[in-house]
Amino acid sequence: MAKKKQTLHQKLNYIQSNLKVEKGRTNSFGKYKYRNLDDIFEALKPLLKETESVITVTDEIIGCNGMNYIKARANFMSENDESMSCSIYSEGWAREPVTRKGMDDSQITGSTSSYARKYALNGLFAIDDTADADREHRAGELSSVQVKKLLEMANKADNLKLVTNKVDDRTINAGNYEASIKKLEGMINGK
Repeated sequence: MAKKKQTLHQKLNYIQSNLKVEKGRTNSFGKYKYRNLDDIFEALKPLLKETESVITVTDEIIGCNGMNYIKARANFMSENDESMSCSIYSEGWAREPVTRKGMDDSQITGSTSSYARKYALNGLFAIDDTADADREHRAGELSSVQVKKLLEMANKADNLKLVTNKVDDRTINAGNYEASIKKLEGMINGK
């Protein structure tokens, strides 16, 4: 019996519904469970083979305010599509720290790339990360959604560098997030 041809969206839905990536690693310093990029790829490969699909992940380095950001793009394509011209993608972002203890420059970039790629794949394959290492385990820190909103508003208020510095040094945190948003809204509206 011939296998029914599925659309790209049907294949993606199947993978999103069936992909399970446990948080089988433990951070000994922070005492939290997490998954890394290798764990995601390992769980993903059998489903890609089953659906005759492929994934490619690429990086782009973007400079902003003297900092390097890595934008990772995960493209999902199907071998059943003519010339694989149709794809669905998701992007993930991460900022390179200036230094990281015990790492040279190439290791810092590689680590940041892995982080951005992980979040691109999380978005594409609907991998739930609500309790992941860079979210709730650090009480008082801003979520990535909050940081994004702050930076977008700071850019509109022509105050991006100041807000970026305050986010980076944690002067703006979860405790004063709402007040910071209101202050930026006032700057944008000229109040």
